Amino acid sequence: MGFNQRAVLPLSIKPHVFTNLAWDNIDRLEETLTGKGTSHRVNGIAVQTKFYGPYPPRPELPRIDKLKQRSVNIEHEELEVYLACARVGPQPLPTNESHILEAQESAQVVGNKNLVWVLARQTKSDCQTIPSWTGFNIKTRDQESISEDVVGYLPTINAPATALTTVYEIIKQSDLIRKELSLDTIVVVMDQALYAKAVEKEK
Repeated sequence: MGFNQRAVLPLSIKPHVFTNLAWDNIDRLEETLTGKGTSHRVNGIAVQTKFYGPYPPRPELPRIDKLKQRSVNIEHEELEVYLACARVGPQPLPTNESHILEAQESAQVVGNKNLVWVLARQTKSDCQTIPSWTGFNIKTRDQESISEDVVGYLPTINAPATALTTVYEIIKQSDLIRKELSLDTIVVVMDQALYAKAVEKEK
C-alpha cells in the first residue's frame, strides 16, 4: 500500500495510467432489536487498463516496525464536516454536436445488428441454430481483442452514503488519488443518489 496524506492505494495501481474510480454504498444490516443502529459504509475500487512496464518507481514509504501484539487498535477518524447551504440541482450539461452524431451512428449500428439477430431467429424455429442474444453478440465479436483491467480496492469510508459529509469525503479522496497518480483528470463513477449530492450547487 502507498500512503499520501489520507489516500491509500494498492501497489497494483500504477501512476500515469488513466484511472476510473467507482464508489458505492454498502450496508451491513446487523440484527438489532429495533432494526436501528446498523452500520453503513462506502466502498471504492480503482480500475486501470493492464499494461506491461517499465513501471515508474513509487516514492519511498515509511518504515513500519513489527509489534508483537495480538490486537489491533483502530483509530476512528472524523470526517471533515460539509456545511450545506440552500442548493439547487445540477444544471443541464451542454453536449457537443459531434458527440450526439457519434452516439446516433453507434445506436444505428447496434440496431441493425439486433435486427439481423431477430430475423435470423425467425428461421427454422423448430431446429434453432442461432444462439440467444448474448451468444450471438459474443460470436459476432469474438475477433475483437479484449484488454484485461487491473482492479484495486480502496479503503472503506465508514460513514453513511446519504450524508453530504461522506460525499464530500469521496470527492476529496478521489482528488488525492488523482494527485498521487500524477494525472490531470480522473473519472469518478457513482450511483444516482451519490451523484445528485456531489453536483449540487449553492443558490
